[in-house]
Amino acid sequence: MHDMEGPETIRSNGLVFPEDRTIMTARLRTLLGKGNYEASEARALKTFVGSHSSVVELGAGIGYISTCAVRHHGARKVTCIEANPHLCDYIRRVHALNGVTDSTVINAIALPGKQLRSGAASTPFYVADPFWSSSMDKPGNLPSHRIEVPAVSLDEVLADARADALICDIEGGEGTLFDDVDLGDVRFVLVELHTNRIKADGVVKLFENMHRYGFFYHQQASGEGVVLFKKFRASRPM
Repeated sequence: MHDMEGPETIRSNGLVFPEDRTIMTARLRTLLGKGNYEASEARALKTFVGSHSSVVELGAGIGYISTCAVRHHGARKVTCIEANPHLCDYIRRVHALNGVTDSTVINAIALPGKQLRSGAASTPFYVADPFWSSSMDKPGNLPSHRIEVPAVSLDEVLADARADALICDIEGGEGTLFDDVDLGDVRFVLVELHTNRIKADGVVKLFENMHRYGFFYHQQASGEGVVLFKKFRASRPM
C-alpha cells in the first residue's frame, strides 16, 4: 500500500513502517502483514507498560516494540540502543511516521558498567543477513561483515532515562549482560532468550542473576522464548 504522503509503507497492528528494500525481506513483510512480528514481546508489553513507563530497549531492530510501547500502551518515553547504524536511521523514521516524539535512538552496544570500565570505548559487532541474526559473535553460517560500534554503560543509560522497564533482544548477549549491572529503578525486565547461543548454563546464570537483583519470573507474561522478570525485593550483595 501507499501512505498518503507518498512513500510506500507496510501496516502492522495499527503501526506504519516505511518500505525499505535494504531492510525489508520477504519474511519480514509477511510477518508484519500478518501481525506476527515480535508477537511474544508485543503481547507481554500490556503487563508492564503504561503511561508512567520509561522503557529502554536493547537490540531495537526496526523499532517495532518501542513504537508499540508508545502507540498501544502509552509509554511516556522510549530509549533505543541499536548496534546497526542503518537500523538506527530506520527506527527514527518509524518513530516519526507513527508520532513517537519522546524517543532517543543511540547507535551503540550497552555493556554493564564493570565490563565497560575494563574494556575499550568500542566493541566489534557482526552485521548479518538477515539483520536480526546480527551479534557480537561472528555468525557461523550466515553472511556478515564486522563493524566497530561505540560501547555505552547500561547503568548510565538506565539512570539517564530514569527507566522503569528494560527490554532485551540481543542475540545471546543476555547471557552476560546481567553479571554485574546497576538496574537502578527498573522494575520489569523482558528478555528474549537465545538458548542456541547461551546454552543451558547461560539460562541458569541469567535466572540466578535476576533473582539476586530481586526479580522473579513472571509466568503469565512469559512464553515462546520470552521471559519477563518483575522486581519484588531489594538486590542482594554479590
